[in-house]
Amino acid sequence: MSSGLYKTSKIAFLALAISLAANAASAQNAAAVVKERQEIMKSLFPLLRGASQVAKGESTDVASIPAKTQEAVAAVQKFASLFPTGSGRENVPDTRATPAVWTEKAAFDAAIAKLVAETQKLGDVAKTGNVDAVKTQWTAASEACGGCHGGPSKSGGKFRFEAQ
Repeated sequence: MSSGLYKTSKIAFLALAISLAANAASAQNAAAVVKERQEIMKSLFPLLRGASQVAKGESTDVASIPAKTQEAVAAVQKFASLFPTGSGRENVPDTRATPAVWTEKAAFDAAIAKLVAETQKLGDVAKTGNVDAVKTQWTAASEACGGCHGGPSKSGGKFRFEAQ
């Protein structure tokens, strides 16, 4: 083998190795982003459990709701930033995000914005101490959750595959 061909083959091999390493790192990053999205979603209901209990008539304690809704709003805002290209099922099969998150980005962003607004209103209403108003606003906030997945944790929807 001539030294020119050897050098060309060696360069091609190195380029392929670098490309494969970059793809592996990208897949690892995508998996980490998906895991973070999933952890945020798991954190939301515990943050809003007090509001849920008020809405069901199991409690009248609205004092902790404003602080918890602020935490939930911050979590949803962070969640919204965790959808980079390449973090769908093509690279991370266990994500529940549907392709519509990326192909219908304006609708996804609008659904997130509505969830943020309704959750913020829930906290604002709770500050008044009016239990009935909290119940009403809980319904609006819950419906905003449905903007992405439409229901209980196993549900699917426009932006979320149904759980297996």
